[in-house]
Amino acid sequence: MAKSLRVLLIEDSEIDAELLVRELHRGGYDVCFERVETAASLVAALAGETWDIVISDYTMPNFSAPAALMLLQKSGLDLPFLIVSGSIGEDTAVAAMKAGAHDYMMKGDLKRLIPGIERELREATVRREHKRAGEALKESEERLRVAIDAAQMNTWDWNVQTGEVVWSAHPEDVYGVGSSAKIGTYSAFLDTVHPEDRKKVEQAMDRAVLERVPYRVYFRIVRSDGSLRWLESQGKVYCDGTGEAARVTGVTQDVTERREIEEMVQRMAFYDTLTDLPNRNMLYDRLLNAIRTDSGEGRPMALLLLDLDRFNEINATLGHHRGDRLLQELGVRLKSVLFDPDLVARLGGDEFAILLPRLAHVKDIDVVLQKVQDALQPPFMIENLAIAVEASIGIALYPDHGRTPDGLMQRADVAMYRAKETGSGYVIYDIKFDEHSPRRLALIGELREAIGHDQLFLHYQPKISLKTHRVIGVEALIRWQHPEYGFVPPDQFILPAEQTGLIHSLTRWVLNAVLRQCLIWNASGVKIPVSVNLSARNLHDPGLPDHLAELFKSSGELPEQLELEITESAIMADPQRALDAITRLKVMGLRFALDDFGVGYSSLAYLKKLPVDIIKIDKSFVMDMATDEDDMLIVLSTINLAHNLGLKVVAEGVETEQIWDRLFAFGCDAAQGYYMSKPLPAVELTRWLKESPWGLK
Repeated sequence: MAKSLRVLLIEDSEIDAELLVRELHRGGYDVCFERVETAASLVAALAGETWDIVISDYTMPNFSAPAALMLLQKSGLDLPFLIVSGSIGEDTAVAAMKAGAHDYMMKGDLKRLIPGIERELREATVRREHKRAGEALKESEERLRVAIDAAQMNTWDWNVQTGEVVWSAHPEDVYGVGSSAKIGTYSAFLDTVHPEDRKKVEQAMDRAVLERVPYRVYFRIVRSDGSLRWLESQGKVYCDGTGEAARVTGVTQDVTERREIEEMVQRMAFYDTLTDLPNRNMLYDRLLNAIRTDSGEGRPMALLLLDLDRFNEINATLGHHRGDRLLQELGVRLKSVLFDPDLVARLGGDEFAILLPRLAHVKDIDVVLQKVQDALQPPFMIENLAIAVEASIGIALYPDHGRTPDGLMQRADVAMYRAKETGSGYVIYDIKFDEHSPRRLALIGELREAIGHDQLFLHYQPKISLKTHRVIGVEALIRWQHPEYGFVPPDQFILPAEQTGLIHSLTRWVLNAVLRQCLIWNASGVKIPVSVNLSARNLHDPGLPDHLAELFKSSGELPEQLELEITESAIMADPQRALDAITRLKVMGLRFALDDFGVGYSSLAYLKKLPVDIIKIDKSFVMDMATDEDDMLIVLSTINLAHNLGLKVVAEGVETEQIWDRLFAFGCDAAQGYYMSKPLPAVELTRWLKESPWGLK
């Protein structure tokens, strides 16, 4: 009989997770697992479920085994922690074991996996039994004492007229003062509050007393020994017979540990663990905020991507630990020559970024470039070794070279590789560089390999009915985790793939993966339509209908579960040919959606002829429709037009409740966007479908 095993997998590759689970099944385990890949999702999983064992990859784009182990230890849970990695050296493995990991093994050789798990489960059971046997009585007594103390120690009553504060028990454990008499008045209590938080506490209490509303505030205190603690205090106002506020009674809790975990998770999500600089996520956020703040006015800003020349040689010759030290020192130097609100970020490897969000003039970029080059000029002293470095810098300017974070990063990347190719030190982007970018050409070759070596994966974003508030389908979105460059944005490989014809192989990979996932979902009782994007080349591929027919035949899935999304520009490239292709596929039972409606060429003349079922309004109109009357009219007109033609409408880019409510009032059928859910991996989406209030229809 199979043994039950609850496994928490810390792994960014869905394929590697499936292989591990398959190995556990072969070892005789009935596995229930959850896959996480960020600090936040790990904390949530540890808090929400009971696990038997934790298995972690060593290095992931936004997380690592050492960081995960630290969070597990901080949680207080005694769980076996195994590292299963594709690349981990002996020194690294030993360091991980010293930090608390119980075992490690390689992904390519899992012979030790089952014996290792059985051993660690046995030892964990022994540890738990010893702990229970030795501490049962002590734990019971301590629990009672803590319950009594918690009920008394944090309770207080403030007399508004006299200022006196009465504590139900001594508050020394929280405030660290000598006796309760030292904070026996409201003013004495305020003296313990951190100076930066004092005004916030006073305003919260004043509002509670004046407006008769509940009192709740987070703040720091300075204990008598000088240490800081975070407190959460909440209370209720009681009035006398005249209706005047007489007392405020409440409870105060020490939330320092919880606050520290929240800050740690936040830091892991937005900061690079090696250099302590902002990471790619933080850069993207800051860039997006800067663009939104500009509101289309076109005030200049610049994005610089910096890549060290011959850094691999430094690592190979002097060792990775010296290479890491060099990257840390480089980060310090770059920060030293810039000032707020400029941002220095590490994107991964030896690639850094500099964001200049407030350029007075474009020519000011020359001053910053000179500062950066001057900072790199002196050799770096690493363990008494003088290391000279040079860098290639690519520059993209807003709004000239792009109006989105992805566009600016892609064009700065093209310029950087141009600088590396020419050896010119730095290059400002020019459109003529795109066609000949070495990185772009290399990515095409590597994309061919990625398709066959499971570097690609899918995320799924739900579509929600505005009428029922339930999921009516999901859109499949492709992602690429490059073994060297990390996450490659879709706009960096989809267009080149289309230009070279590789889009056919890429789309077939997506279709295969989607139908495999549909099989998994259907087997678990979750039958949900999935949409896949088609390009112009896909539409004109004469072999696509036969390929789809073969997929449906081999998988046994009904074509009605698959929806194909096409753009206006794909249709207008060759309208008659597109119409013929859509008609052939429509006969097979497939549904079609017209994507990004309104941003391409006008297809109104063909809209009546096209056998499409759905129109998707582009997010560029939807996101600002609450404040832009022109966008609002475009959205309303599109909905009315579609409904008059018997078509359904899906609005993309719904990020606020205000936009949702406006679309509902307009009679829109469905919505898609971050207000409901971001794109999720299949495992997370499965859980979201069960736990989210949106749920399934």
